[in-house]
Amino acid sequence: MLRREGTPLNFGELNLTSRPSASELGKQIDQATAAGEGLEIVCSKSGLHSQSSGSARLLDEGDGGRNAPLALLIGPSEVAQGFPGFLSSPNSKQSSVANGQKKKHVLVVPFPTHAHVAAVYRLALQLAQRGATITFVTHADEAPKMRKYEELQGLDFNFITYAESVVQIPPHQFPAIVGFASNLSEVFEPILQELQVRQQAGQSPPTCIIYDRFCTGVADISEKLGIPYYTFYSNGALFARYMQEAPRLLTDGNPFVSNGDGTFQLYDGLVNIPGLPPIPGPYMLESSFSKPSWRIRTGRVMQNAPAVIINTFYELEKPQIDEIRRQCAEQAAASGRKTSEVFLVGPLSEAATFKDRSFAPGVSQSENGRAECLQWLDTQKPQSVIFICMGSMGRWKPTQVEELALALEAADVSFLWVLTSSREALPAGFEQRLNESGKGYLATGWVPQLEILQHTAVGGFLSHCGWNSTIESVSLGVPMLCWPQMAEQPLNCRVMVDVMKVGLEVGQFTFQGPGPVGREELERAFRRLMFEEEGKAMRSRVQDLKLKAQTAVAEGGASRRAVDDLWKMIPE
Repeated sequence: MLRREGTPLNFGELNLTSRPSASELGKQIDQATAAGEGLEIVCSKSGLHSQSSGSARLLDEGDGGRNAPLALLIGPSEVAQGFPGFLSSPNSKQSSVANGQKKKHVLVVPFPTHAHVAAVYRLALQLAQRGATITFVTHADEAPKMRKYEELQGLDFNFITYAESVVQIPPHQFPAIVGFASNLSEVFEPILQELQVRQQAGQSPPTCIIYDRFCTGVADISEKLGIPYYTFYSNGALFARYMQEAPRLLTDGNPFVSNGDGTFQLYDGLVNIPGLPPIPGPYMLESSFSKPSWRIRTGRVMQNAPAVIINTFYELEKPQIDEIRRQCAEQAAASGRKTSEVFLVGPLSEAATFKDRSFAPGVSQSENGRAECLQWLDTQKPQSVIFICMGSMGRWKPTQVEELALALEAADVSFLWVLTSSREALPAGFEQRLNESGKGYLATGWVPQLEILQHTAVGGFLSHCGWNSTIESVSLGVPMLCWPQMAEQPLNCRVMVDVMKVGLEVGQFTFQGPGPVGREELERAFRRLMFEEEGKAMRSRVQDLKLKAQTAVAEGGASRRAVDDLWKMIPE
């Protein structure tokens, strides 16, 4: 609940129980609760005083807190929960352990990019709604924004932040983010110290960690805290199955042969992994993804997790899920431990339940922009628009932007394009012709992807095949043009194109990444998806998956039951 700056404080040395103004403070908490405001509580040995505030931090000045005043800035959601360990309000919920009650308390450690944060946040929200205390790790400048989310008010949902010296890495610098996450234990020490401070203040300690599978350093943190960690895959069962197999694939020289320096020789053949379709070798060792040594560690950390949580549903990835469970049982039997539980909790980006918002660092979301693009869709015919969005990390060279724009004009297809590159890359006169024809809408910055995909005007999705985009497209019944750019996206592409048959591949992915795609190939892909029988057949198949996704997340559905079972597994 509190973010400490400076020297750790020993609350036991402060006479916080002698507070002549406590009753007045309680009244102000009630008033702030009703108004959705926050409070600043200034504490000293002589008593407590308060004034309005809207942020949440703990300032430590002077001699390390022994005699200096303390300013506790408590945000609206914390005001609604009371001030654990020091005072309570009649309308507050508490995570205090002062009364001896035990409580399920989940420390949530996301991977700091939009799709990963969004998925694990939605899972954490469901656990909080079932009564768990949540402590969500994020960067200092993200917590104030997230704290104001309306769905969190009244829940025991707290934030804890990295030190301000830990700088957020821009989303497009993916390898650097992976490096940060895999060495997490090095920057986590201040958070461990603050958890101790909060526990001294009366908050229940974490009883488990749910971490994004990128954050392999959590294994060390779990050991320090003496609590279990549960692996969370926002990427789906296909990638979870690959990571489960990575230690074997990358250590026995079959088919990948080590160069002895942490890299492997190129392998252009097909890789056969039980539960997966044959995968081209370049897809498995895509160079911008991560070092093979990290993938080996990820697989081994996963093997030791009591629970594996996956953002998917059974009907979408049955072969992969069956094999993951079989391998979990085999690995447990070989090591003499209990079999890991596998929880299928997707699709977590279920449009009817969760508000669509940006979780990308430093990306603002404009309500005007949201309204404008949806209003434009309202003017289009049903299933006539192709939505183009390559994710928060998607970046194209100017020449590729020009080729795509010319292909859209040549195909004469309506489109909503989220442009992450400069408008200067567009062909001369393109925007003027667009304004005259009304055939397209150019958006910059964040857009409400869930709301767009469920709009009746949208009939196709040109995507990078990130898992959030893939499962959202499938769950909302929209066929795809699959244009993978990095990471596990080529694997997702293969399943959507070759197995589920609800997508068409664009371009050709190699070990160096995606190659350039010319306007003729793009124009042909637009026509196949939007106007020809091939696209109609895919649209029919994806509608069947949409119904199965809706069944999974409905009341009493398999995904809801999986979250219930996960909640029961969390220790008190």
